[in-house]
Amino acid sequence: MVLNFKNNRVSIYLFLISLIILTNYLLYNLEVMQPLSATAVIGSLIDFLIVIPVTTYFLIIRKKYSLKYMGLVLLAGYGLAYFIIPNHHLATYSFIPYIIAFSEGALILIELYLIYKVVKVLPEILKKLKNNDINTSYFLLNLRKNIEEYFPNRRIIHVLLSDLSMFYYSLFSWKRKVQISTGQTFTYHNKTSVLAVYIMIIHATVIESVGLHYLLHEWNAIIAFILLLFNIYAILFSLAEIQAIRLTPFLLTDKILYLQVGITSSMELPLNKIKEFKYYDGPEKLSSTEQKNIYDARVLDFIQEKPMFEINLKEKQKIHLIFGITREVDRIILNVDDSQTFYRSLLEKLEFNS
Repeated sequence: MVLNFKNNRVSIYLFLISLIILTNYLLYNLEVMQPLSATAVIGSLIDFLIVIPVTTYFLIIRKKYSLKYMGLVLLAGYGLAYFIIPNHHLATYSFIPYIIAFSEGALILIELYLIYKVVKVLPEILKKLKNNDINTSYFLLNLRKNIEEYFPNRRIIHVLLSDLSMFYYSLFSWKRKVQISTGQTFTYHNKTSVLAVYIMIIHATVIESVGLHYLLHEWNAIIAFILLLFNIYAILFSLAEIQAIRLTPFLLTDKILYLQVGITSSMELPLNKIKEFKYYDGPEKLSSTEQKNIYDARVLDFIQEKPMFEINLKEKQKIHLIFGITREVDRIILNVDDSQTFYRSLLEKLEFNS
């Protein structure tokens, strides 16, 4: 049987990580392995702080997620080392938490430098944002367009763009209302439980933050502080999703269909690129192969409803995901609250553009 690496990379990853954890656990708990030399401890630390992060990067993070997650992976690796390696062995390497903290600090400094680069041209960007036809509701879309003029093809700048959008929607958009100067808007969340999902996530994160921070602070204050920052980030992200979903309905103009789902995905689709628009008649659950070529423009839900509509494209178009990740698709599936009006309106626009 030929192993399809792409489809099985998560299984391969879990197998490798489980093997590393198991072998290291047995190393310190089997009597036949005692006494252990100093090199055995060094080998374990290499497993947890180098092998696991590198494996995670190549099998999980690469091309899909931001490198910022590597800090969390490194932290998790040290946590595994702390619980598996006996304290009298690990005490010799008490400097490791400081190295991890330094690494996190370096990532923060890099991001601050990028912020400085953006701030230098921010007055011009803000001036252009004010003159945009699509008003402040579509902050992420407008910001991306303007930043690309100054920093074309700079992936790391797009990572920063995600953070700027997150801070805007989570902290500065609460008094905003949907503001559109042209086109028709269609909400996509009112008939779902997506807002309740994110409120539950925020609630669980707050409870976990308080309890875990207290426990970890007794063990290591630096690690507790780093985890607290990650939890604050998660809360801000969830708040941003709530606000972005509320403020960015799908927008249909004479030439373009704008699809933005929270801050996690968006697409600017020219209507002349649409090959077919119809009610969805496919399976309720899509295979992993189908998902690679489809933009699923639906929100999270406790019970995910079957898609209402399907859009087939003449050629692959780009969608923007979080942290500057892009992907090309040739199909779109989506739901809207006012399905009949959306169906009639889009058909009329397509006929006009044919």
